[in-house]
Amino acid sequence: MDTVERIGGQKSSGLAELRRVSRKAHEAVDEAFSRFDLADRASYSAFLTAHAGALLTAETYLAKHASALPSWRSRSELLKDDLRQMGLGVPAARQDIFPEHDGLALGILYVLEGSRLGGRVLSARVAEGLPRAYLSAFHQKGEWPEFLAYLERSLNESDVVRCDAVTAGAVLTFDLFRNSAGSQA
Repeated sequence: MDTVERIGGQKSSGLAELRRVSRKAHEAVDEAFSRFDLADRASYSAFLTAHAGALLTAETYLAKHASALPSWRSRSELLKDDLRQMGLGVPAARQDIFPEHDGLALGILYVLEGSRLGGRVLSARVAEGLPRAYLSAFHQKGEWPEFLAYLERSLNESDVVRCDAVTAGAVLTFDLFRNSAGSQA
């Protein structure tokens, strides 16, 4: 199996390459969500709705491809419960966002698992009395390093086509979250 040849003809870490290629998309998501004030009920409502528009779509895709992924814990129900507690509707998951391609799901999962890290910081910003189960669904001990090790192994053992699909999955997911944030007035 051909492994991915990296910058200057040398092999580099597949995970480092994934992070490098998806960095701008990641930064765009951070910027898009930075306008939400989680201590303000209306702004937090828009934040949760934006997350639901992306997360429910991404997790629906992952559920269809679970056999090709390491174990993961869905946060869809936690997010739906938070929305209901806020008196908000639950947006429907879209089915037309992600193409079918080997490796795409792993890139999607990378973004979703990484967002748990941000949830730890953001949950502290939510006003007292507002639901925060979704943002408080942190990694269990060892989950994040185990996932990163799996992802690194997978990328380093994959051919260029699969690595590109993983990267595409990550970038598409970041774009999905960014677009969903932009859809909230």
